[in-house]
Amino acid sequence: MENMNQKFLKKIAHFQVKNPIITIFMLFFLTIIIWGGISKVETVASLELMMPKSVSEISTFNDLRDSGLGQDMIAIVLRVDSNSFIEDSINNIDDIRVENYISSLSSVLARESGVLAINSFVGLPEDMKKDFISSDLRSTYILINTDLATDDFRMNLLVNRINGVLLDFESLSGVSYELTGTPIVQQKLGQLINLDRANTQWISTLMVFIITALIFRSILSAIVPIIVVFASVNWLYGTMGYTGLPISTLAGGVAAMVIGIGIDFAIHIINKFKFERKNGLSILESVELAVVHTGSALGTTSLTTMAAFLAFMVGVMPEMGRFGILMAIGIFYSLVFSIFGLPALLVIEERIIYFVKSKFSFGIENEFVLDEVKK
Repeated sequence: MENMNQKFLKKIAHFQVKNPIITIFMLFFLTIIIWGGISKVETVASLELMMPKSVSEISTFNDLRDSGLGQDMIAIVLRVDSNSFIEDSINNIDDIRVENYISSLSSVLARESGVLAINSFVGLPEDMKKDFISSDLRSTYILINTDLATDDFRMNLLVNRINGVLLDFESLSGVSYELTGTPIVQQKLGQLINLDRANTQWISTLMVFIITALIFRSILSAIVPIIVVFASVNWLYGTMGYTGLPISTLAGGVAAMVIGIGIDFAIHIINKFKFERKNGLSILESVELAVVHTGSALGTTSLTTMAAFLAFMVGVMPEMGRFGILMAIGIFYSLVFSIFGLPALLVIEERIIYFVKSKFSFGIENEFVLDEVKK
């Protein structure tokens, strides 16, 4: 006898066979809605936000930071270009023009929100200047103290404003500069996380598409599962944006992992469908067997896999907990699209193939001939 789960899956299968266009339209409409959340996804590069606040050493450090005792530094490193042949260029840091430049720059930067203090060799006694100037008089640095490293958004704004101030200032002939420090490193880390996320997502999608096309020996049959995994990943990102779940170093690889798991679900459904079709069953019967039998097995494996990833939430590290939640959501969406969406695409694929075969003929004498349309 059929249980309730199998009856439910059978109804889903029958609906998609009878209404494939409506099914795809429904999913497309929901995808458009959830697409708005993708632009809201935030990137977390702050190490403090990746670590548990309950640990005494970390909470004590945060208390010191809140009291103004623990600070992060942005360093502007100035270097003299020893190979510069520009006339009247600066030859060493111990030049009054460098001192005036640092003094004016420090006055402007000190007015920026988030800047607590600025330190340089300007105004220091001669015996203390050596702490800021290299022994060869080729480089010096300006230290900007801030406490914004735990706030990625404000930290990025401050770094951008500092870059803007540096660009507005007239450059010193023969002197170059660069920014470094914890906030700068975190900003760069955030950029690398986003870059890696995009690269791994598109590369994994391309590799999966190529392998799937080789397995099924059909471009169209490879496009169908790619649509499923692509939609799953975009639903995941949309959910992250609406719920405030950020992307970080560990979570940056979630998309590639969801694509790998989702394509596995899709291939199981497709294989079952094509196997039954080759055995002479109708589209309705083939979809029903694929959704009810294979779908039931995929549902069980998905639940166990999701439970395993959700176990990460028990750990102390919040970063691991976020990773587990994102993987569980991604797997759930992959299962949903494989059971509700993929069968409808398979029905549409069959209709396209039937239409092409009914309109075109292939033969030795005429490799590709458009048949006359019957009136």
